[in-house]
This record gives sequence, structure tokens and C-alpha cells, in this order.
Amino acid sequence: MAYVKALLTGFGAALAAALFWILVSFVLPIFGPMLIGRFLNRGGASGAAIGSGSILLAALIGFVIGTWWGVRRFVVAN
Repeated sequence: MAYVKALLTGFGAALAAALFWILVSFVLPIFGPMLIGRFLNRGGASGAAIGSGSILLAALIGFVIGTWWGVRRFVVAN
């Protein structure tokens, strides 16, 4: 049961890492310049592109770190 908890922790960390990566690399580059343009009363446009490979890499790294943390917490500690 402890390994199942560790895997579920890994899945949660993978989802969180992928969402964080999408926020940092896609949403902020679009809305950041638009927000600054509104403060300075200027027009303009912004754009961003993101590939599925980078999202998958972020999710994989999050899964590995989350599962490692879960194994340390649920298996090694008990």
C-alpha cells in the first residue's frame, strides 16, 4: 500500500509540474507584456509557443521527484 501511495504522489507531482510549466512558458509570456502595455498606455501584441515534448519532460521530472519523495516518506520512514 505504501508503494501505491508513492505512485499516486508521483502522479500528482507530475500533474502539478506540467501545469506549472505551462503557466511559466505559455501564459506568462502572453499576459506579461500585455499587462505592462496597459500600465504604460501602449498597444502591442505578444505570442508564445509550447511543444508537447517540453510538457512531457516537465511531467516526467515531476513524477520522478514526487515518487522518490513518496517512497522516502511512506516506505523508508515506516
